[in-house]
Amino acid sequence: MIKISIKISILLITCVLIASISSVQSIYGLDSEQITEKFVTAEEHMLHGEYKQAVKIFDDMLEMSPSNTKLLNLKGVAQSNLGYHKQSMIQFYNVLEIDPDNLTALAGMGVGFANFGEYVEAKKYFEKALEYNPKNYVLNNYNVILQKSISKYPYTPTEKPEILEQTKNELPNWIKNTAGWWANDEIADSEFISSIQFLIKNKIIKVGFVESNTDNPKGIPHWVKNNAKWWSTNKIPDKDFLIGIKYLVENGIIRVDITKESIEYDDGKRQWEFERYLDKINRNVSNEKRYVEYPNPSGDVIKKFLRDYKKWNFEQQIEIGNHNFPDATYEIIDGTYHLYYRVYINEQPSGLPLDHVSTLVDSFSYWENSELGNGEDGNDVKVHFIPTQKKSDSNLWVTWVVRDLGEGVLGHAFLNKGVVEVALGGYACDGSFQLFDVDTVETIMTHELGHGIGLKHSTNPISIMYPTLSETKYAYCMLAIEKNSNVGTIVLNDSST
Repeated sequence: MIKISIKISILLITCVLIASISSVQSIYGLDSEQITEKFVTAEEHMLHGEYKQAVKIFDDMLEMSPSNTKLLNLKGVAQSNLGYHKQSMIQFYNVLEIDPDNLTALAGMGVGFANFGEYVEAKKYFEKALEYNPKNYVLNNYNVILQKSISKYPYTPTEKPEILEQTKNELPNWIKNTAGWWANDEIADSEFISSIQFLIKNKIIKVGFVESNTDNPKGIPHWVKNNAKWWSTNKIPDKDFLIGIKYLVENGIIRVDITKESIEYDDGKRQWEFERYLDKINRNVSNEKRYVEYPNPSGDVIKKFLRDYKKWNFEQQIEIGNHNFPDATYEIIDGTYHLYYRVYINEQPSGLPLDHVSTLVDSFSYWENSELGNGEDGNDVKVHFIPTQKKSDSNLWVTWVVRDLGEGVLGHAFLNKGVVEVALGGYACDGSFQLFDVDTVETIMTHELGHGIGLKHSTNPISIMYPTLSETKYAYCMLAIEKNSNVGTIVLNDSST
């Protein structure tokens, strides 16, 4: 008998690490080849779960580019995966001081607070992130878990320092008017620079210290005026304009008069208070003997599955093959073959927060409502799935697993009858085991069920039986939150034994 497997191979690594190169190479002082080499090395460490080695590289690069938000986020994810929750939250805190709307940092802070059992505070961060991207599946998955945790585990929230409750000042309307006047040469450079100084002093733009100099001997580049004009006419959003101004100031393209002491005092006090806040939370967790249910269930699921591994008896079943499974029955009604597959549905691994049994109904419906072509005698074919409680009389045994199916294997099925096995997660997002989102699991299940009823791979790229899966979505991986931060193109290759 032929066993059909889905296997993934990473053809192109387009992780967020590579995307970060352009934002640091002008500061880092290395040529592009050296920068690429460092990123690739850090990426390899991350994808192999070698987080300490990755953090060391991030630290080296952050010495030269301390406000690079991509590097800070990656370091925060690595530290979170190591279980260094306070340290990881400091990285995400620093990102949010620079970019308050950063989705990865908002999620990182939410995960961090939840790891300390501060579920209400954690949910605030995910709700804010969802205001910017309400359809993001990772953010929504976390939000659902946190809502359940708030209901299950009542606790007394830790008092938050007043300075941390203060939000950044809003951007005043007159700044945009000033930018427009300056772009149209109605006011001098000095007046525009004064408005930038206002933004910096009021913490609307957060910059590192640069040497004070109000002179711009070479003048402000003309393209900056174009940006100001576009912003003043709402062609680019506030966030993009402010990030651009920050870059120009920190790199000396625009010179402004700012006081080092005021910047360091204000920033230092806020961060000091934040760190003491985390310390207080940690003490409360111990004193209250607070039960903490970690918001990312991926690691717990695989531990529970491996603990109960023997009872599943997978290898033995696979070795036996499908010859012990009875053939599907059929009848001809009005010239159409109706195939009846009795399906034994295995229970999900314990602790799984995403209900794949419910989505299996959709996979059944997909094939039951599909035109499967003609039988050998030209008659049409329809398939029907009938759940059964007995393995002995089942034609298909459907199961979800988190065990190692082989390098990159997402699932497999015997052709026509036998075991249909679908992986619930993988390691290709951030180097740790991460559960797949329900849509990814449903796609794999539907594909494998197709093999189970006798279908082979298709050459049609839009077919569910096409051997290439363009993307695997991870339900709780923080690196999958931002667009283009997944691991890139995934190819499903056919293998047989």
